[in-house]
Amino acid sequence: MSEFQGIGLKKLEVNNLNLDYINNHILSLNLSNFRNYKSYKAEFPKCPIAFIGKNGIGKTNILEAISLLQPGRGIRSVRLEDMTYNNSGNFGIHINLMKNKDQYAIGSSLDMNISRARKVKIDGKFFSPLILTDYLGVISLTPLMDKIFIESSSIRRRFVDRITWIFFSVHAKNIREYDKVIKERNNLLKENSVDNTWYNNLEKQIVKFGTEIIINRFKVIKLLTDEIEKNDINFPKGKIFFKGDIENKYNESNDIEVFKEKFLRALFDARTNDSFKGITSIGPHRTDLEVIYKEKNMKATLCSTGEQKSLLISIILAVAKAYKNYCNLSPILLLDEVFAHLDKSKREALSREIKTLNLQAFMTGTEESDFMTFDENSYIINLDKSNYRSAYEF
Repeated sequence: MSEFQGIGLKKLEVNNLNLDYINNHILSLNLSNFRNYKSYKAEFPKCPIAFIGKNGIGKTNILEAISLLQPGRGIRSVRLEDMTYNNSGNFGIHINLMKNKDQYAIGSSLDMNISRARKVKIDGKFFSPLILTDYLGVISLTPLMDKIFIESSSIRRRFVDRITWIFFSVHAKNIREYDKVIKERNNLLKENSVDNTWYNNLEKQIVKFGTEIIINRFKVIKLLTDEIEKNDINFPKGKIFFKGDIENKYNESNDIEVFKEKFLRALFDARTNDSFKGITSIGPHRTDLEVIYKEKNMKATLCSTGEQKSLLISIILAVAKAYKNYCNLSPILLLDEVFAHLDKSKREALSREIKTLNLQAFMTGTEESDFMTFDENSYIINLDKSNYRSAYEF
């Protein structure tokens, strides 16, 4: 146990846990110049871990750091420079990961003096952040997601895509390439270009990457639907499906080549109307996700706040189960302030599901009592009781 780990922590008994199936977990975390942490070091067991303490002490910041071990900008989706300590312009995140019987040193860092892009190192070698999903899958649930059913469709697309790329690592690359060619086509439209050759080339690329995006999204929704249907948990079941013109064409096509031809024709036919608006009006960037509360046959947008939260938890649990079954690997689960807003029966149900999944979950809350439904099967880190305040300079 490190010198940092022994101070201000309460370790509950973990010997009774069945850990045989936990084959992917974070052994240690080291932060430098990240958010409110000048430095932070901790070692973790393989069981559920809860960070508790008063608001503002930095619980969510630790979860955000872990979320940056995936493509994208983490659970808050903010600028990387906004994550640096005292606007220093740099940060470092380092973990030791145990994947099956192999250990990996994985780092994610930013240095604004060199580049605005973050760098990723695995065992000392530089890689694209897109490769991170080959090593671990991070699934998160935060208060920022509570309004996902009533916010813009772009929020729901981002939610789906973050889930999809932990199953299929190539999905993040496809999204990046697709967005690039959509931007190029939009620029041509805004310039009122009549260069049909350039349009044709771009639209072929849009169809190429867009088709892969659609295929993988549908695969993941099928995996989640199967998990939701076969599981009997104390959370509502949701029916999940996509809405959009291109998704309708995909569902109508029995042959992928036929679908690609329809997609390409739709882009060609839309050029005139698209040029008036300066946007590409058809494609997976226009997709929306809809969720129905099955027991009530009610759209999630019409459900109560509590029902929406429960539906979201049900989906996140389905993601974790589907990932474990499909990828044969335990995901890392991040739950920010989730337990505090559930009644006792829901807390017990969520705790039971996490324990059954045998995965490493990182959770936050203000009180230790929020996590008593885990009984002895958890590890609680009380940040309020830490006496190494030099690591937390406010």
